[in-house]
Amino acid sequence: MKTPNVGHALLFARVETKRRIRVLFRSRLQGGALAVAGLFLVVFSIAAAVGAFNIGESLSGTVDADVVQYGPLAAAALFLASTGLTGIRIVGEQGELDHEAGMLTTIPYRDAVLGLLFAELVGVAAYAALPTLCVSVALAIGANSPALGASILVVATALGLLGTVTGHALGYALRYAFTASERLSKYKTPLGVAVFLAYIYVVGVSQDASFFMPLLDAVGATPLGWVGLLPFAVIDSASLTDATVGLAVAVVAIPVLLAAAVRGAGAAWYVDEAHTESRVEREETSVSAGPLERVVGRPAAWVARTAWTRARRAPIKLVFVIYPAFVLLTPVTQAVQTGEVPATLPAIFAVYGAWAAGAGFALNPLGDEGAMLPVTLTSGVPGRSLARGLVAAGALAGASVVLPIAVAAAVLVPFDPVQVGLLVVSTAALLVGACMLATGVGALFPRFEGVRISRSRRVVAPSLIAFGIYSLVLLVVAAPGLATQVPAVADTLADRLGLAASLVQALGTLLTAVLVGICGYVSYRVAGSKIDEYTL
Repeated sequence: MKTPNVGHALLFARVETKRRIRVLFRSRLQGGALAVAGLFLVVFSIAAAVGAFNIGESLSGTVDADVVQYGPLAAAALFLASTGLTGIRIVGEQGELDHEAGMLTTIPYRDAVLGLLFAELVGVAAYAALPTLCVSVALAIGANSPALGASILVVATALGLLGTVTGHALGYALRYAFTASERLSKYKTPLGVAVFLAYIYVVGVSQDASFFMPLLDAVGATPLGWVGLLPFAVIDSASLTDATVGLAVAVVAIPVLLAAAVRGAGAAWYVDEAHTESRVEREETSVSAGPLERVVGRPAAWVARTAWTRARRAPIKLVFVIYPAFVLLTPVTQAVQTGEVPATLPAIFAVYGAWAAGAGFALNPLGDEGAMLPVTLTSGVPGRSLARGLVAAGALAGASVVLPIAVAAAVLVPFDPVQVGLLVVSTAALLVGACMLATGVGALFPRFEGVRISRSRRVVAPSLIAFGIYSLVLLVVAAPGLATQVPAVADTLADRLGLAASLVQALGTLLTAVLVGICGYVSYRVAGSKIDEYTL
């Protein structure tokens, strides 16, 4: 295999780095967020430096063996973290080339791979260089040993570089597998969701490092873990030979893994994409729209089926409804750690699920049509049928997920059967009402331009004004029914009103159903009128 042209790769990396910087600062909001992140990085670096200085002062004589064993574990953690994060980025968006056809006909692909690697190293250095330098200098000053500080820099650089190259090799191999394999390509999105949920659970819920200990022990026992012995070897507390062997293995492995990354990238970029839609289902060509037609009518049923098909083929369009899910992290973490499900959790699941169903399917009825909007407007399908189809799509899709989760949480609280029944009614009413509410708000404030959500992907998301109005109104109308499902709230209101707690819950549910029904119906009527009257 020919070696990459370093000059081409450096030029590619320079252009790629400039492009990434422009993307990061394309808006004042992102610029402000980066400024805040930079401030936190400086504060963290200073705090780490203070801790390293104190550790350096405490180092005198031979370090206990129990402390030395943390060296290989730390080295394993650094290597695995850099490998995993880089691999995820390569599988995601950083493993793609902008204007791929033009780039691959201008320079050899191996130069582009090396250029992407250099650009990735620049990004890693932007985040890791300051804290690493601060720790190494502070440790050297505290221990009065420049060699100790230098060893920290050597270990961090070697393992960071090795992990980044390894992440590229693994990332391109996975990209090839997901592109070439029909089965893996079909399940790429579910696998990504599973990995994301596992990450949220490990980082935000379990918060237990023991989950990684077997892996850290296994990697720490290899020569890669021996690299972490170098700082202890400098102060004569570990074997310098083991540390040197570990460094030698890391240095030798880097070009081997780089060659694997180059071959993997070539395979991933030039392979033909697998076809996951190899056959057309017979019912898709049928005039009948299925059982849903008898409930909402044929035009609305076909609108609902179209919305489901779009969501299945391009689930990334719904990614924006995931961001608010982080509000669930605290109560879920509390439930896992204490073994007791908070009484508010079923209500939170119901509200968030209804919000997500409406926002994902019905909050941009005109903008979601995209290039098909002229056809839709001239097809003769009434605006109310379009809105009704989107309501059906969101409500049914949401019910299949939200109702089981909310009921399961209610049973674990535990709620009595009456409370569970009322929660089901409230949740179902919210799902339908939220989707109806979303249609009118979205029709009043449509959005047609795409929003960039990754390096190479843009989706048409609802407007910020529609998001704000829809979310505020939904929370207001949902408050009575779902607040009274919390036993503490129901008991307090029951004492003040002189009523039974079950009656308070029933009245709260009824009030929510009435409010969401009125607001949803008005919004649905508005959506039908706006769609019928809309002109290009």
